[in-house]
Amino acid sequence: MRSTFIIIYKILGFLLLFFSLGTLFVFIETVAIEEQTKSFIDESGILQNKYEKSLIPIFASLLFSYLLAFQIPWFRKKES
Repeated sequence: MRSTFIIIYKILGFLLLFFSLGTLFVFIETVAIEEQTKSFIDESGILQNKYEKSLIPIFASLLFSYLLAFQIPWFRKKES
């Protein structure tokens, strides 16, 4: 029963870390790229940027979330 709760805790922790770190990394990438690109207004009057976002922040978020949630031993069996 305890191992089931640990697995659920790790999966929920992974998902929470993945979304929060992913949001942070994508925001950082957006801020870094927008300072170096030129914006223009297209025919419809909408402000457009000439850049494409990469998948690097998503993969970095996936890797860091996995390492934090599953590789760091948060629960250790007590030795008696």
